[in-house]
Amino acid sequence: MKNIKALFLLSVLFLAAACSEDTEMNTYPARNDEAFFAKSAYSYAVSGDLEDAYTIPVQRANAKGDVSVPVILTAANPDQEFAFSAPATVDFVDGSLTSTVKVSFDRSQFTVGEENVVTVSFPTPTQLPYAAECKLTVVRDYTWVKWGQGTYFSPCLSTLYGGDVTWTQVIERAEEDQNRYRLPDFYHNAGKSYSVAGYHLSFIWDGGSAITFVAPMEDGGAWVDTGFLHPSYGMISLFLDPDPTWTYYSDADKTFTFDYAPYVSLGQLMGWMDDTFTLE
Repeated sequence: MKNIKALFLLSVLFLAAACSEDTEMNTYPARNDEAFFAKSAYSYAVSGDLEDAYTIPVQRANAKGDVSVPVILTAANPDQEFAFSAPATVDFVDGSLTSTVKVSFDRSQFTVGEENVVTVSFPTPTQLPYAAECKLTVVRDYTWVKWGQGTYFSPCLSTLYGGDVTWTQVIERAEEDQNRYRLPDFYHNAGKSYSVAGYHLSFIWDGGSAITFVAPMEDGGAWVDTGFLHPSYGMISLFLDPDPTWTYYSDADKTFTFDYAPYVSLGQLMGWMDDTFTLE
């Protein structure tokens, strides 16, 4: 597992080295309409207080000129063809390498707890070795009820702030699924600057030692956005290792251990580390 992720890290570092405005992200004279995604998979759990839409960051290889790139949506379930919508194009302004595409949906067409997948793609031909399409998984959220609370510790934030960062964290359980839990607004609850609410850590747990992350798996791990925005590099995401050797619950000390590597848009931010959540 660690070897697989080491190879993944090398590929991310290669991409980071290639991504600069000076080199325009490639080694051939790229066109300004060659758009791509930083990741190939995104996920969004929509609850009652959240918008029926998800914004995906988009990049391009050449910052010159205003340009509009066509966008195509393809629902995995043909019956949901009209459940998703997005603008016909993603628009870039002269001098900018970045933009966004906002995917909207009708949650009334989704069953609670089930995954609804749509592929977002750019049909414009490209020679770039980056992802010209991505999958967005939307889940209509469960009814969450407070189940308990405890103390959360983040070595990632501790490193950034130069001292132990812990906070009181609520854990919630879904009324519709007694083995489904989440830590709502987990990094936002640290009470530090640069964080936003609405990002949760969700997992399946039957009371034993095994933990199964709800977020989509990619390259052997699960990606979860923390809601913490690095002042220089933007959103910090956790690449979580689901291997029970590294991620587990210990009944002896009532502690969940989450093994992960923190990432930002340019690549891996720090080495592998363990967040812990200890129940009261």
